[in-house]
Amino acid sequence: MGNPKKLISILLTVLFSVTLLAGCTGKPANSGQAGGDQNKDGKKKTIGVLMADFSDQFQVYVMDGMKEAASKLQNIDVVYMDAKYDPQKQMSQAENLIAQKVDAIVLFVVDREAGKSMIEEINKAGIPIIAVNRKLPDESKGVAYVGSDDINAGEIQAEQMAKLLNGKGNIAVLDGTYGHEPQIRRGQGYENILKKYPDMKIVVKNTGDWYRDKAMKLVENWIQSKIKIDGILANNDEMALGAIKALEDAGLLGKVVVSGIDATPEALEYVKAGKENYTVFQDAKGQGRKSIEVAARVVNGEKVDKEYIIPFELVTKDKVEEYAKRYK
Repeated sequence: MGNPKKLISILLTVLFSVTLLAGCTGKPANSGQAGGDQNKDGKKKTIGVLMADFSDQFQVYVMDGMKEAASKLQNIDVVYMDAKYDPQKQMSQAENLIAQKVDAIVLFVVDREAGKSMIEEINKAGIPIIAVNRKLPDESKGVAYVGSDDINAGEIQAEQMAKLLNGKGNIAVLDGTYGHEPQIRRGQGYENILKKYPDMKIVVKNTGDWYRDKAMKLVENWIQSKIKIDGILANNDEMALGAIKALEDAGLLGKVVVSGIDATPEALEYVKAGKENYTVFQDAKGQGRKSIEVAARVVNGEKVDKEYIIPFELVTKDKVEEYAKRYK
């Protein structure tokens, strides 16, 4: 059988050589980079992401973009936390990230006003904040903002409504949660446009809190109250789809112009079918990708711009296929 000691010695030598070779050629699982960003000092770093609500369809697409960018980072981990639209829960999650000493926080804030103390705590810890989609109450508290101009979204939406109604009619507004930045700024956009059309008036408005089922119940109540409505401006597509269900059940679909904001894939199908008259595209994946790319540059000590604005775009039936491709 040969010399056992000699055989063991040969096996150990081969094993050592294989191990050494693997150490020289191995690559981390998350190898790659986003926008030319790499962790230059070689140390593992972490970006914490505080999202408002994982169940919100728009935020799902934001996170898709984030994960796309995160998969290309080298030596940078990205962790995601869901506040479920609860400001206190988001505060607790921020404290958790502070305790972990993360290197940057990407913040999709639940509520701008309620989030002020949370932002102060993150600042005190010396952790840079990259705001995504929703601006901070005091923009000087963050290093960068990645998102879109919500006032412009409201203006685009209201202007198209005026066009379809020939500048006159009764408007119902489905607001997002009161106090949320998009709700405030999109409403400002509505006002900016409607003041140009004296024959168009907001006759009823209430908050659907961004949710389809809540918006559906509101519109059902308005229909039962026999409020004359010619058009519905919903702060997002989820609420627009809730309004459509209520109108459909009441046999009024097609008699009221309905619009939303975001141009989610489901909303695009409704526009294609003629149920939702139009929507306004907000590049969710683009915002998500850019926010992680900017955060990666920040943790690497690179300079970044104060704002990265991604424009809103009107989507009518003839443009549905063009925008549907952006989700593929």
